[in-house]
Amino acid sequence: MSRLRAWVSVSLRILLGLILTATTLVVRADDAAPPTIIHMLGYIGVDYPPTVHAGRVQDAVEYTEQQEFAARVAVLIEKLPANTDKATLQKQAQSLVQLIAKKAAGPAVTQLSQAMRTTLIRAYQVSVAPRRAPDLASSARLYIDHCAACHGLEGRGDGALAASLDPRPSDFHQRTRQELRSVYALYNTITLGVEGTAMQGHHELKDEQRWALAFYVSNFLASDAQRTQGAAAWAKQENKTMFTDLVGLTQATPQEIRVQHGQEGVSLLMYLRSQPQALAGAQESPLVFSARKLDESLALYRAGQHEAAYQMAVTAYLEGFELAEAGLAAIDPPMKTAIESEMLAYRALLKGGAALGVVAKQVEKIQGMLGDARNLLETARLTPAVAYTSALIILLREGVEAILLLAAIAAFLIKTGRRDGLFYIHAGWIGALLLGMATWALATYAIDISGASRELTEGLTALFAAGVLFYVGVWLHNKLQAQRWKEFIETKVKQATNGKTLWALALLSFIVVYREVFETVLFYKTLWVQAGDTGQSMVLSGFITAAASLVVLSWLIFRFSVRLPLRLFFSVNSALMYLLAVVFAGKGVAALQAAGKLPIHGINFPRIDVLGVYPNMQSLGVQLVLVLAAVIFLLRNRRAGAR
Repeated sequence: MSRLRAWVSVSLRILLGLILTATTLVVRADDAAPPTIIHMLGYIGVDYPPTVHAGRVQDAVEYTEQQEFAARVAVLIEKLPANTDKATLQKQAQSLVQLIAKKAAGPAVTQLSQAMRTTLIRAYQVSVAPRRAPDLASSARLYIDHCAACHGLEGRGDGALAASLDPRPSDFHQRTRQELRSVYALYNTITLGVEGTAMQGHHELKDEQRWALAFYVSNFLASDAQRTQGAAAWAKQENKTMFTDLVGLTQATPQEIRVQHGQEGVSLLMYLRSQPQALAGAQESPLVFSARKLDESLALYRAGQHEAAYQMAVTAYLEGFELAEAGLAAIDPPMKTAIESEMLAYRALLKGGAALGVVAKQVEKIQGMLGDARNLLETARLTPAVAYTSALIILLREGVEAILLLAAIAAFLIKTGRRDGLFYIHAGWIGALLLGMATWALATYAIDISGASRELTEGLTALFAAGVLFYVGVWLHNKLQAQRWKEFIETKVKQATNGKTLWALALLSFIVVYREVFETVLFYKTLWVQAGDTGQSMVLSGFITAAASLVVLSWLIFRFSVRLPLRLFFSVNSALMYLLAVVFAGKGVAALQAAGKLPIHGINFPRIDVLGVYPNMQSLGVQLVLVLAAVIFLLRNRRAGAR
């Protein structure tokens, strides 16, 4: 047992390192340069035209600032990661510097800056819209608390502090300037601030709050009459194609829309800025997000950026399809499995450098399947049974393994006369639950959690748990060969289960629970949003039913285990540890594959999710190694027992 304690002590250090690593990777280190460049280009496009007229500088201070911005843009573009469009951006940046130096006409500078922004957004996959329509009901309060002191209650730049500021705050009613600004440009200003002014970036606000403020500010430009005209225009079916999603809405400027669609188009834009939820795609579903990212992945592959295409395919699965898996599995499990398999196959094609035609055909196939899945989910969206079943499946799927192990450990302690050790087990799973919820809260309100980081955390902890469980299984089976079994149980085990050992068991209970909690709450968060007000009560009912089922299951396992004879009890627990080690190993490898950290080589083999069996060489290979190791240990111990 001393060897077990020493091994667990080392394992604890490893686990802490893994958790710190995973927690570090949870925060996405997206390069802030592309959004910053886009932000500066937006200001150049808006502020340069009134600064220079007919080759003459109208405002020397503003002109100097435009030159500085253009030079800064050129420097930042030089530092961007390698990209097939980078050379084009570098040439455009030099052209921008030269145009401003020559005091070129305003429209030429605006047109070039807009072209550069478009290229940057496409080339570096910059997010230019919220995931769902912002809540504008609370945005007025946000504006009063964070903006009104400078910009005034009506957005005219006449707040209480405005007179003391140089330059003065923007007037959001100034038509010539604001008609050149998109909601995304306003969002960038709120996020990054404006260098050399009192406008500081509001990093303390959540992302959705900054989007809500951007939409709120964009509405100062329009009148109620114009929005009423826009509502009437939106009611016409032929206008539905003008704006189809939030991406188009947030990037459009009134000036661009006027050129393309006339004054009716501008009124429609103003209406949708005040009612973004009117868009069919205002609350982007995970499947729509997945389909969009697959298209972006194919575009990157076509441009020769194979690694970026692969990472985008990973995002399409983790941030999109995986979040809809539970709902789809409740309606059509074979469809869910088929789509998941095809998305894995697509990533394998990207990794293997397959021909563009083959890759494009695979994307087309997946897009068709995602469309079928969307239609199926849309049809069943109003059915309360779907929300209930999805909530039930999520918790049961994630909780069965943890409950199975916790009940077995509790039975072990009671069977060996150490009921006092139950405190440590409860401390382990309660600590994991609290830490998982705290991580979720941190991810929701402070940092950005990527699907890859979520899978990486689950994969690392699952593999660590597999190692712990396999070792414990070996230890338990070794004790079956003790010559005086009853004496060993009554003395040695009681002596061995001291404070360090009990904390080791607490560590084990912590591991198996923590790996499930965070992913579970994220899935419920997505399901809660998808269910809407009408289905959320059924989500709650499904959760309660699943929780009650897990309690009953744990009680049955516990009662059955305690009534077993001592020798049979240790045999069963040893087998259980081996089995769970194999299951966790398979799921750990699968999670790392989903995160794009391990390769995938599919083979023709049955898929059994509950046992962590997946049809690829990597996960099956790891499981096979564990099974063979277990067989070797069993045969060796049997021979030792015979001697």
